[in-house]
Amino acid sequence: MKADDLEKTLKRLEEENKKVKFIYVIPDFQNPAGITMPETRRKEILNIASKHDVLVVEDSPYRDIRFEGKAQRLMYDMDNEGRVITLFTFSKILAPGFRVAWILGNPEVIDKFIMAKQSADLCSPVIVQKIIAEYMKRGLLEKNLVNTISLYKSRRDHMLASFEKFMPEGVTWTRPEGGLFLFLTLTEGMDTDDLFNLAIEKNVAFVKGSVFYCNDCGKNTMRINFSYCNNETISEGVKRLADVIKEFGE
Repeated sequence: MKADDLEKTLKRLEEENKKVKFIYVIPDFQNPAGITMPETRRKEILNIASKHDVLVVEDSPYRDIRFEGKAQRLMYDMDNEGRVITLFTFSKILAPGFRVAWILGNPEVIDKFIMAKQSADLCSPVIVQKIIAEYMKRGLLEKNLVNTISLYKSRRDHMLASFEKFMPEGVTWTRPEGGLFLFLTLTEGMDTDDLFNLAIEKNVAFVKGSVFYCNDCGKNTMRINFSYCNNETISEGVKRLADVIKEFGE
């Protein structure tokens, strides 16, 4: 998120008498690009939010999965006005099926969250909450996270190396310092919406970058997940994808 664009957008919406409820950001290993927002940008966004009296929702499901580099401060920790709501989840750091999360925020806002949650499904499964509580009590979450980080880092490294080996000239990609995803950008004029069907025929898939845009852009981009497959599968998948891109560009 660019601070100057955010400022312009908020001003335009105010002029149109449209109320902005909150600013939504994923500062750490953002989905889909995998990039991390520097602390200076976080401060800029907080200052803009304060100026326009808008809440900030800081979605941080991947923050603990850092492979390298320096962790940036949470926007919640930088906020002295009680306007930041930070979201975390166990689904990315423990088990995908454990749909249990936690929130940092103003108590009045959290009370509203509780009311909304109760009206939706009463509460998260008690048995799952007890499992997580016992798991953490035994100190297993930290141990498991160390193993997860090591595994994901090796898979990210292998995927990046496979890109270097197989991808045709003109294709670029992000190098995330953590998380689950990276983002590929193909040469201008290539359309991954069309390329996707050809890739499926070769038994390889990706998430089309265009689905992450709201202005019909990103046609030449795609999101790749590196956390799930083993290195052998990653190599084969990248090779197939590279072949598809080459064929599509001919």
